[in-house]
Parts: sequence; structure tokens; C-alpha cells
Amino acid sequence: MPRQERGERRVADLLGAAEQLFATAGYDATTMSAIAKQAGASIGSLYQFFPSKESIGSALLRRYMDELGERLAQWQKTLPTSLDVFGQELITVAYDYLSQRPACRVLAETPSLVPKSYRMEKLSVSVQALLATFVPQMTEAELAPIALAASMMVRAAMQGSRLLDEARGKSLRHEMQQALGGYLVARLGPQVAPRGKR
Repeated sequence: MPRQERGERRVADLLGAAEQLFATAGYDATTMSAIAKQAGASIGSLYQFFPSKESIGSALLRRYMDELGERLAQWQKTLPTSLDVFGQELITVAYDYLSQRPACRVLAETPSLVPKSYRMEKLSVSVQALLATFVPQMTEAELAPIALAASMMVRAAMQGSRLLDEARGKSLRHEMQQALGGYLVARLGPQVAPRGKR
């Protein structure tokens, strides 16, 4: 196996081990030694690729946001025609993705990782691209704060769901879906072109 391929495989193994530990033990409780052990690697090998736990968390969070962005881009092909349904389904799409990536929720709530990254900005940009299909006449500058607010509402729904038991989390998601749908209708509804003109 070529050296570069071995290195890529080792990085994938290390990230996979970190992902599993972050999801089960949490970010703070996970150590570099535990990640190396879980991956079947030496601690020196881990430090060769990742100088800190923060760098591993950042790499994973970057991957998650890229994947979620791709999922949202795919969703653009079948977007609902109304803003209220769009807002509701946006939370569903994000929730479905995060259900498959439990470590993403943990990392997205880790203060040392989020402020230093482009992650929330990337989600906001993805949401903005989707919203632009409803209001193509709006400028990026006009749409950006609305997309940011929408992406923060998605994040709040995800965080709240994680902190509550299943029944209350489901109820919260429903309320956040209604809130986001209503917000988008209030902010953009009058400017949305009729379906046939979009």
C-alpha cells in the first residue's frame, strides 16, 4: 500500500475512533490516549496527524458541516413550494442528519470548537442558497441575516432536543419547526414569487 494511502487510512481510523468516543463519552471526557487506543494506534502516530484534541474535533465538525451542506444541496432539487413547510422540513433534514452523526451534536455544542470555525457560517450559507430559490430578487446582503437567524434556530432546535427526554425533545422540535416556518413567512412571504414564476 502506498505511503499516502496508508496515511489517509490512518487519519480515517483516528477520526473514526474519535467520533465514536465523542459520541459515547463526550468531548471533555475523551482523551488523546483513549482515541489512540480506540484506533489501535500509538499516541505518537495520533500526534503526527493531529496536534490536539481540538484539531480532531475541528476536523470532524468540518466534515459534518460539509456533509450536511451536501445533503441540503441535494434537497434543493425537491424543495417544498411554501416557506412555512420549508422551515419545518429544514429542521427535519438537519435532525435526520444529526441522528446519524451523534458526535456532531456533541462537537457543535463544544465552545472551544465552534467560535474558531466557519461551521455555523457554512450552514448559514447553505440555508441562504436554499432561501434564494424562493426570493431570487433579494441581494445576498439582504438575505444573509435571515439565513443566519434560520440556521441559528435550526441549531437551537438540535441542542434543545439533545438536552431533553425523547417526548419533550420531539415536542420542542415541533414548536421550533412552527417558529422557523412562521419566521420565514413573516420575513420573506410577501416577496416570494408565485410558484410558476420561480
